[in-house]
Amino acid sequence: MKAKKRSVIFTLMGVAFFITYLLWSNPFSAFAEVGRFNLVIYALAVLIDQIGLIFFVASWYLILRAMKVNLSFTESVQITFTSLFIGWIAPLPLITEMVRAYLVKDRSDSNLGKALSSVLVHRSYYNIAFGVIIGGTAFATLVKGGEIPINSEIIIFLTVFALMSVVVFSLALNTSALSYIYHKSPMWVRKRVFDRYNDPESGVEGFTPVIEDIGVAVRALRENMGLNLLAFLMLAFHWSSGALTAYLSAEAMGVRIDLATIVFAYAVVEFLQQINFFIPGGLGLLDAGLAGALVLAGVPLSTAAAISLLTRIATYWLEVVVCTPFALHFGYKEFLSKYFEGEKQPQ
Repeated sequence: MKAKKRSVIFTLMGVAFFITYLLWSNPFSAFAEVGRFNLVIYALAVLIDQIGLIFFVASWYLILRAMKVNLSFTESVQITFTSLFIGWIAPLPLITEMVRAYLVKDRSDSNLGKALSSVLVHRSYYNIAFGVIIGGTAFATLVKGGEIPINSEIIIFLTVFALMSVVVFSLALNTSALSYIYHKSPMWVRKRVFDRYNDPESGVEGFTPVIEDIGVAVRALRENMGLNLLAFLMLAFHWSSGALTAYLSAEAMGVRIDLATIVFAYAVVEFLQQINFFIPGGLGLLDAGLAGALVLAGVPLSTAAAISLLTRIATYWLEVVVCTPFALHFGYKEFLSKYFEGEKQPQ
């Protein structure tokens, strides 16, 4: 019951913040000023976002294939959409990764080590793409003699954040580092943090068998660099699809904004999404974040809010519509029932 109460409270907070933000920014006045709206361009924006969503699934599927986990693409879609849905209603740290690991660990030719490795590698690739895209965009802008439209310190911070998170995830995949940290940790840390990821099928208590399985999974991954590269490129497109959706949303309104500006603004949203541990779906928070970043770039508030609203419809609300049926049909018995019944979520 506590989990449901917290979810309801934070959802109500998000709704209240979202309504307040809409009243303050008044995006509808921008729609009235535009006078016409290009549905074809906006439909293209929605299509690109949906392709990006499929690429997100496909990239994880390829990583699992490289680790020799026997999981079909259809099952990957079911599990990923379920994890996204749970991430929207319960925005806890790495929740979508933990849900996918939980749901795939018992599949054919899988184990806890492979499951954890697959989602950590997937998240690492995503953040590498994050850092490379915004860092590369900033570099290209400066080489052309332009100025970074949003505060340069913010862009540097976001790039460093993305790359540092990659370092953290890489350490989590390094068996030597994991083993050292595990055996040097106090007993209470082992039991409360590491041993919660014990794999019963190993027949050995503790985290050591999981470390060994992670090592096997990482070695298998390194032997399939072609699948690795393809998975990374798909994740890079997935990240870019959100920025492209925002760019085309502005174009649909007849508002011309430099693509680099959109990339920097969308990077702010991605950062807020990764640190949002409270508001389901980032309701209101991410909307205001994108609008605020565009305002910093010189876009009028109402216009920025309108672009943000269109972007969030495509990148959030329509994705919810797509993912929810999969989650309720395929994931409820395995995970969602435990959440709604207020039981402790599996780690």
